[in-house]
Amino acid sequence: MNPYPNKDGERLMKVETRLENIEVAVTRMEEKLDNWHGNYISRVEINEMLRARDERLERIEKERLVNKQLYPGWINILIAFAALLVAWFHNK
Repeated sequence: MNPYPNKDGERLMKVETRLENIEVAVTRMEEKLDNWHGNYISRVEINEMLRARDERLERIEKERLVNKQLYPGWINILIAFAALLVAWFHNK
């Protein structure tokens, strides 16, 4: 038989206490993980947001390109207007 029955009981109590501590720690970790997953956006949502952002950026870039193509026309109008003013003041 066991010459130290109290020692086995003490060991068993220590193991049970450690096991309870581990269970508490695992429960806390699960709660933190649930909170973490609840607060962050899923990969599908991020991909959709990035796709929408890229589409907006492409649209803005196209609009900017169209506006740059209009600059020479506006410059010609300003030159013509300045020429009209010069002509009008010169004839007075």
